[in-house]
Amino acid sequence: MKNLKYILVMLAVICAVSLASRADDSTNAPVKPYPLKTCLVCDMQLGDMGKPFVFVYKGQEIELCDKSEKPEFDKNADKYMKKLADEAAKMKK
Repeated sequence: MKNLKYILVMLAVICAVSLASRADDSTNAPVKPYPLKTCLVCDMQLGDMGKPFVFVYKGQEIELCDKSEKPEFDKNADKYMKKLADEAAKMKK
């Protein structure tokens, strides 16, 4: 019986942490559309490997080739956001 209670408590903690990590990107502010035709992480043409993985980071829509690239983005988010800003600025010229 103690093991069952322990498992239920751990499951509740895992769920709470998972939900809390998602909550930081949810705002009512308008989302900026993704301006590039390439993946921010691997630079491949979006859609070549199927439907892109889309998520919002700090009010900016981000598109990656697939979900497996999200951990790499998360590790270096500032680097990729700078890359996005630089590439978007080049497109405006």
